[in-house]
Amino acid sequence: MEEEYEILENTVKDFNAKYVENNSLKFENESMGKEFVKLLADQGFFSMMGQSGEGAADVKTLSVVLENLAKSVPAVAVKTLLANSFLSLVNDPKITEAVANGSKSGTVTFSDLLVGPGQNGSLLLSDGKIKGEKQFVFGSDSDFIVTLLDTGELVLLKSGFTAGKKLKRLGFRSIGFSAVSVNSSDYDVLSKEGRKVLEKLYDQLSIPVAAISLGMSEAVSQKGLDYAKVRTAFGHYLKDFQPLAFELTSLIAEMEILKRYFEGLISTSPSRKEAMFLKHKALALAKDISKTSLQIHGGYGYLEDFGIEKFYRDSMALSVLFHNEEHEMEDLSTLVFETKAGFV
Repeated sequence: MEEEYEILENTVKDFNAKYVENNSLKFENESMGKEFVKLLADQGFFSMMGQSGEGAADVKTLSVVLENLAKSVPAVAVKTLLANSFLSLVNDPKITEAVANGSKSGTVTFSDLLVGPGQNGSLLLSDGKIKGEKQFVFGSDSDFIVTLLDTGELVLLKSGFTAGKKLKRLGFRSIGFSAVSVNSSDYDVLSKEGRKVLEKLYDQLSIPVAAISLGMSEAVSQKGLDYAKVRTAFGHYLKDFQPLAFELTSLIAEMEILKRYFEGLISTSPSRKEAMFLKHKALALAKDISKTSLQIHGGYGYLEDFGIEKFYRDSMALSVLFHNEEHEMEDLSTLVFETKAGFV
């Protein structure tokens, strides 16, 4: 890894140690609070991507930050990802300044790309007003929302929307998730070709999402290793049993290979295929390695105080919120075969 990234990594580690690790349960299950969000913003973590996705090099820097934030509390990393995604699309100076400094919050309805037509609610523009309801809004407790209209425009909702009852979900409990009712005349049209803009941004998030997955994998695998060295069964440490030791070792080997691949990609200009390879494998690894670590801990793994179950829940939630597996595998298969593939 380049020296600048190593310095950044150490900065995030220090931030985690000082502000995150002792508050992990709070940040997992409750609101992160304005004071903590302001601390994140003051570090410059919310404005790393560049306007309209133009800052490709900044995406790599953001990925290093996300990987290390995810080692303590994955929800903090996802909050940071949402803020960067929002700011990469919006160019209103007052709004961008407010979100970048942490006094306001913004989100993007990536769910528009993850479900079928008509399954994510309906928003229509009529007589100068946007009306309707948008389902499955991740970050629905935000002050501003970037979303798609039924007619394809990408719009910024500045006010005139209300979050519904918070939906229960598997992971990232401290980030709002609900339907949003809209009756707004306070909006900006960001693009007439909104789906294309949103799809372009979604592609650029492949490496950042993979980075969150790798951060979770590293943290939860270490917990599994540490516990297996001290917990005994039938007169032996858990690490001495071949099935357990071999399984965790194999997963850690895969993680180390993916980390080297990740470090190589952020030092170059990766192709879309390379970024999608990394995302696909990193998401799967996070689920596998957190499940294995949970099993190593037995019943204790389900207790919040051990800090294992959150990684399992969050790895599953990350795959749902930022990964349309069937669609992305069709795209990836087409890139691999160099012709349309995987559609029958």
